[in-house]
Amino acid sequence: MLPFYKKVSYGMGRFGSSFLLTLTGLTAFWIYGTVFELNWFLDGIALAASYVVIGLTHWFIGFLSDRTETRWGRRKPYVIIGAPGLAITGFLVFVPNWFIDTADLSLQYVVFGYYLLFICAFKFFYAFLLTAFQAWMPEITEEDERPLVSSMQNTANWVANGLGVVIGFVTPLFFVAAPPGLSSIGFMIVLVFSIITVLFYLPSIAFIREKPDIVLPKRSMREETQTVLKNPIYVKWVLIVGFLSFSFSAITTQIVGYAQSVLLLTSMELLLPPAIGLLVSIIIFLYIWIKMIGRVGKGRLMFYSLILLAILMAMTPVVGWLAGVISNVVVAFFYFIPLAACMAVYYLMSYIVPADIAHVDELETGKSRAGMYEGFKGVPLNMFQATTAVLLGWFMSFSVASTGNELFGYLWWGPLFAPFLLIAAWILRRTNIDPDFESLKAQTKITEAPEPE
Repeated sequence: MLPFYKKVSYGMGRFGSSFLLTLTGLTAFWIYGTVFELNWFLDGIALAASYVVIGLTHWFIGFLSDRTETRWGRRKPYVIIGAPGLAITGFLVFVPNWFIDTADLSLQYVVFGYYLLFICAFKFFYAFLLTAFQAWMPEITEEDERPLVSSMQNTANWVANGLGVVIGFVTPLFFVAAPPGLSSIGFMIVLVFSIITVLFYLPSIAFIREKPDIVLPKRSMREETQTVLKNPIYVKWVLIVGFLSFSFSAITTQIVGYAQSVLLLTSMELLLPPAIGLLVSIIIFLYIWIKMIGRVGKGRLMFYSLILLAILMAMTPVVGWLAGVISNVVVAFFYFIPLAACMAVYYLMSYIVPADIAHVDELETGKSRAGMYEGFKGVPLNMFQATTAVLLGWFMSFSVASTGNELFGYLWWGPLFAPFLLIAAWILRRTNIDPDFESLKAQTKITEAPEPE
């Protein structure tokens, strides 16, 4: 059993990195397209490239960290290097004006090159760090500990996500127009959370040790990939994650622009009530879903959340119309809260399900390949997200070319991406993500028992 202070140490690590990823995911597309006036299609191309980088890095680091042998363990070196790398590159994404005259539109391709470089570097370090960090879970916990450890991790993760959403929503207020760039307040926020990213991983670096009896896979990356792809539950889970990430990525990329352009939340007074309500509801619903897992199972809970989320996404034009009829703050409040509540289900499952799949494999084969299970799913997931970025970039460019502004794009992105959640739900309906560990352990003991003489 993992001591309580180590559970807390492991759980809190995600705070800074989750905040930076949420903030960057919510705002980067909007910042470069609006503040720095980068062509929307180029904006989407750079974002798409970053998803390709993060996907391939997840895969490779998953394999590499499974085979790494150091006196600090398999995963820890990646955390030591990845945390500062993530903090530095995440900060630099927000300050192209430090190095380029972003007000000069003739330097459009220079701005594109800068954005491409640092958004890709940021995503590389995120995958470098988080693939190894998440692969620790089945190696430092037992299955009955994982809901608690996951809830601690999700508490840090969702507080960070909530703060990231709050700050992301008000990010437009932290940029100045002449010359375009971060205000002093915006600079301090990004700097402080970049530093926190490193600080919050230090307890894990200091205290976490993996189990000493782990058998390291010795096969090649190709052979290990083939092994995990022979697992039908894992393949279905990868497809589920891929299709739902197609829609999730659209939500995180478009929501700030949607709040600004459609719901007209353009001041601190208008933005804060729904943003704070969102933060509080995220934490509350996280624990509601944890309790419901034991009652209804992971599969049913996630299935119904995907159906509801698809309906909510399809309503973006309707919600925009409602904001012109009744208070836009009220509309935002009652729309964003169930949206976040549905998304919270997957973010909770994204920790538990891959750890369960890796644990089942270890019980059946005697080998730990948690890194490969955690890492490879990043390939299709991020290929889907890369497609989303390109499609959104094209859709926003089409909106500007056909109507003269981005409003059409911000109104209709929801119905465009909602059907992919239904595909994910259809696959999930045919996938068992609630393994019976007691039965598996009993079978393992029978197999391992010596035959009577």
